[in-house]
Amino acid sequence: MTKDHLIVWDNAAYNVGIESIDQQHRILVDYINELAWAIDNKKEKSVLTSLLIKLCNYAKFHCKDEEAYFFTLNKDDCLLHELQHKHFIEELDRVMTVNEVEGVSEELLYSITDWLLQHIQIEDKKYLQQHLNKC
Repeated sequence: MTKDHLIVWDNAAYNVGIESIDQQHRILVDYINELAWAIDNKKEKSVLTSLLIKLCNYAKFHCKDEEAYFFTLNKDDCLLHELQHKHFIEELDRVMTVNEVEGVSEELLYSITDWLLQHIQIEDKKYLQQHLNKC
């Protein structure tokens, strides 16, 4: 983790080429960085809870929006992508449901971060590339 950020946005690495989706990914990264800062600075449970709720709610919005966009490109290939999102959201919901927020740790944060960055760099880019190849 850098002094101020867990993730430093890199356009070359993380942009998928769709401005609205790239902007939403940057917002998710910002929320992860806020949560990382709060954990690193040992903020109280209410602050961590608030940040995790904000991240979870925005992730749900983003996944639905991205799925809707991808559906317009190729509805046949959407199911796997939707399932990946579903598992990610279920994990965030599980954390919130069992009130693990008190246990929000760097391990949880790194798990969320790894999933998101891998998903953007591999799955989102692959989906968009497959569509471009079909055009």
